[in-house]
Amino acid sequence: MVYQVRLLKGILEPHRSRYQLQNAEAVTRLGWKLLLLYFLSVIVFAIGGYFGIGSESFSKEITKMTADEFEAGKLLIVCGNIIAGLFYPSIYIFFSSLFFWIVTDIPYIKLVIVQMIIFGLQLLEKILLLPLFVLMDIGNDANPFSLGVISQYFLRSDYFIHFFSEITIFQFLIIVLQYFYLKEFTERNKYLVLSMTFLFYLATWFVKAFLAYIQVGVFV
Repeated sequence: MVYQVRLLKGILEPHRSRYQLQNAEAVTRLGWKLLLLYFLSVIVFAIGGYFGIGSESFSKEITKMTADEFEAGKLLIVCGNIIAGLFYPSIYIFFSSLFFWIVTDIPYIKLVIVQMIIFGLQLLEKILLLPLFVLMDIGNDANPFSLGVISQYFLRSDYFIHFFSEITIFQFLIIVLQYFYLKEFTERNKYLVLSMTFLFYLATWFVKAFLAYIQVGVFV
């Protein structure tokens, strides 16, 4: 069976997509779908940088800047976000696939395809949040789809508020979808697969919270 990489189908029709990928002997449309994800990632990150999402520390200094300094700073933020938009899919797709390849017996190429599908869902979350952040003029900590808002009533630590802000409804859907794919691709214990999947995302939430805590201004 030849598996054609279709990202939307992988999200909307996971049962059929999983069955076809599980029995695939060859894969097509992989290269240009990867390029599409990179392109979309760069666009989303660039738009986020243009509107100053994730650059609150820079925004606080606006009143102290000249017009030229402000434009130069804004350009640097956009450029930084574009670079982040290139690195983010590389880390998320290839390095995370390497992690799951080490802890499971799943072929690396199938893991890459699963991560591409999951990354498409990650981008969808960012696209939906863009107008929310811009129109409501809020940051990630005030994301109504995360635990960040609730955590602010109980916590005083900025780091842990950032951490809980990374835990969103979409992140739970992503974990469920990833586990749905991986559990049928390996003979390893399903609870082990679920644990490894959850620990992977737990680690990413801690890293993203740390980046927000030290005020690295990118839309991650």
